This record gives sequence, C-alpha cells and structure tokens, in this order.
Amino acid sequence: MDSTIWEQNIKAGIKRGNENAFRLLYEKFFCGLRILAYKYTGQTDVAEEIVQDAFMKIWETRHETDIRGSLHTYLYTIVRNNSLNYLKHLLIERKYCADRIRQLQKALNYLQLSQEDGSSILIAEEMERSLKDAIASLPPKCREIFLLHRQDGMTYSEIAVELGVSINTVQKQISIALDKLRDKLMVHIRS
Repeated sequence: MDSTIWEQNIKAGIKRGNENAFRLLYEKFFCGLRILAYKYTGQTDVAEEIVQDAFMKIWETRHETDIRGSLHTYLYTIVRNNSLNYLKHLLIERKYCADRIRQLQKALNYLQLSQEDGSSILIAEEMERSLKDAIASLPPKCREIFLLHRQDGMTYSEIAVELGVSINTVQKQISIALDKLRDKLMVHIRS
C-alpha cells in the first residue's frame, strides 16, 4: 500500500476514534520517536514518557486536530518540542534547587552562629561597627572611591571615568584607604 494512502487512512481512522488505526500509528513510529527523545534527554524512561505524551495528545485531540502534513513530521515535531520543554523545565528546576541550597546554607550558617554562646555574634557586630567607623573616618574622596570599588563593584577605570580622575589616582586612593583601614582594624585582628 502506498505510504500516502496509508497515512490518509490512519489519519481518518484516528479522527473517527478507530483504536486499530491508532495502534498501527503507535507501532510504526514509537521506536524512532523514543530514539529521538533519548537523543535530547539522555534518559530512557523520560524519552518513553515524552513519546507516550505525544501519542496521548494525538488521541485526546483527535476530533479537533487536522494533521495536514505527514504524520512522521507531525509526531517528530511534537516529540522534539516536548523534549526541549522538558530540558527547559529541568534547567529551571536545577536553578531553583541551587537557590534553595544557597538559602539553606545561609540558614545553617546562621544556626551555627546562634548556637554558640553569643560571643561570636557580638564580635561580628563589633567588627562590622568598627569597619563602618573606619570607612567613615576616611577622607571624603578616598572614602567615595573605596566605596565605589568595594561596595558598588566598579572597576578602577569605571571610577576614573565617573569621577573625572586618572586611574592612577583611583589606585592611590584605594591603596591609602586599605592602609588606613588595616591600621584601624588591626586591634580586632590581634585580639
């Protein structure tokens, strides 16, 4: 039987709800579609599920869907799109898990701190206060350049352009700031 006539008969049969036509379609294309899905996902069980979903979609929408092109192209397009959607979902899921792990790590760090006798929290708060005081005591231009670099993450050249000074000036001011901060905070380091 000519493949075009076969496809027309299968399409018409499925549209009428003929389970035999659907079974013939399934038998003809399942293995090839599973290989395609596996090439995308790298997982046999996921590939089979994607192909099963493609066939379910055809069966469930048989009354509304009019397949104009070849069944081969139609099925391969569904499986390809479902495989790509699976990979996108996996990527989002992994990003979400990574975010949750980071949040959990922060919570665990806080828990460790809070389970101590409290002195480490007091020391950390005191050091933070001392650091803020030390930064506040820097000369205004020096403080501005230091904060643009350390707090805002700007590069030396970005700071130079922003403030209309040379890169050399930025380097010198950051060096001055670090020296002054080191001197003021040395008390905490020695303790």
